Amino acid sequence: MHVRLNIVSSNNQSKMYSQGMTPVFKVDLGKTDKSSEKFCKASWSRIKEIPTYQINNNQEFVLSFSHRALKNIEATTYYAFTYPYTYTELCNSLSFYEKQFPLSSDIRENNETDIYFYRETIVKSLENRSVDLLTISSFKGISEERECRLFGLFPEDKPRSFVFKNKKVIIMSARVHPGETPSSFVMNGLIKYLVSKDEQANILRQNYVFKLIPMLNPDGVARGFYRTDTRGCNLNRFYLKPSLKLHPSIYAARSLILYHHFGYELRDELIEENSTSIFCNSSDNNDELNAKMKPTILNNDVDSFNALLKKSQSCTADSFTNKGLDSGLYLYVDFHGHASKKGIFMYGNNFDNIVDNIECMVYPTLMTINNQNFHYTSCNFSKRNMYSKDKKFGLSKEGSGRVAVLKYTGLVRSYTLECNYNTGRFVNYIPPKVNFVSERRPIQSVIPPKFTPTVFEQVGKSLAISILDLSNLNPNSRLDSSEFKSLTGLREILRSNIINDCNRTRRLGSKSTSSINIDTPITSKQVNLVFYCNLKCYSFYMLLEKHPFQAFFFSF
Repeated sequence: MHVRLNIVSSNNQSKMYSQGMTPVFKVDLGKTDKSSEKFCKASWSRIKEIPTYQINNNQEFVLSFSHRALKNIEATTYYAFTYPYTYTELCNSLSFYEKQFPLSSDIRENNETDIYFYRETIVKSLENRSVDLLTISSFKGISEERECRLFGLFPEDKPRSFVFKNKKVIIMSARVHPGETPSSFVMNGLIKYLVSKDEQANILRQNYVFKLIPMLNPDGVARGFYRTDTRGCNLNRFYLKPSLKLHPSIYAARSLILYHHFGYELRDELIEENSTSIFCNSSDNNDELNAKMKPTILNNDVDSFNALLKKSQSCTADSFTNKGLDSGLYLYVDFHGHASKKGIFMYGNNFDNIVDNIECMVYPTLMTINNQNFHYTSCNFSKRNMYSKDKKFGLSKEGSGRVAVLKYTGLVRSYTLECNYNTGRFVNYIPPKVNFVSERRPIQSVIPPKFTPTVFEQVGKSLAISILDLSNLNPNSRLDSSEFKSLTGLREILRSNIINDCNRTRRLGSKSTSSINIDTPITSKQVNLVFYCNLKCYSFYMLLEKHPFQAFFFSF
């Protein structure tokens, strides 16, 4: 039967549907029809017909599309806004990895190169669902010491993950907005790659500890919400001061970030600058701890005070960071889906000095040589994007994970990854690897593909490989074959671009980037690089004038 469906009062995504977005469907077969093997695994596919949309008389958004069902009357057809990824699927996937990488009773039995995979429940959601925390690394640098059981967290009677010495921590999370399923597929791709036998994945495990929270909002996912939790809150606006009672997963994520930044726990009242009271309320968490703190502080016993401090918990943004502290964090990325802007891109933070701005832009730039669908031109590093407010509820992005992590820790490499549900605007040219002779290079299309779970999973892998490039640890990097040639060359090009942008905005009278301090000396090598880029642009212009058809291919 040919069926036409009208979905009434869903989110108004007219811009995305105008760009060719279509819903997806899958068919679960009944017992009688065995001939259609195409749907034996009940895989999701996009419907063929382009949907139409309108605003009805009740000012409701109506999406309409047609689809022909199978003749098998026992078959069930499912439709979805985009490729779904459920809480149950996540639990099954993590259980599979747990069985694949069991932890031995004696860690000394493992080799340094063995994969360390540990799953634990960091907190329970408001509806008592587990919020999982994964630790992925190698056994290199592992100690017999366990990580601290943070206040109010880790409710299950299970030992904490082991502590790793001399390894920086990378924290990544997904599905704070439950409808943004591309983030789960990116996380899947990242996990698959990190536990693979690939040489580059092994180097990552040898040098870093990955702390992954695959689903920050399991209640919203289970209930089918698009952007909120059970209470109707956008959890990505509460990182500045989350409540354990009201926003347990965000409270847990913030506590985890602070723990690995400082290397120990902190309590609000004990780290606030210029605080009038450094004692905890007796009703806040631990009467015995409060009783011990007062005489310790009054007697000026610094060592005992620090020992007690390590047993306490949490801080606010007012405390900010100790600039002299060697943070235990290396990178933070929160994964999202995006409905309006095409492509896959990142949001970063904005800084008052050119050095930090350059460093913030390096990682997203490296993604352009490792993933054909990453759009650096869509990335946003502006101060405005750090503090703009939502149109509907007026909540500021200052409370998002990316901005709050900067405010708490001073971490320059703090990002939001955004993935369009549908497609991109262009594809990047992917340069060959150093060992390109042995690399099987598929023919690269210049037409942006329709995004699928496989495309998103590839983004997760590219995020991991780009970390190796960022750390200068990649033995088979594409960087040498790219226009940048090296990390130094990449930073020099970014510096030149920032200076040019600042000079241009100053001439136009804009204040958006004019506050950046660019008064840093430029080396002769940088001058030569700028001259080379200008010469290259001039050569292309002359080619365009005389031979426009050749110039088109030259641009690719």
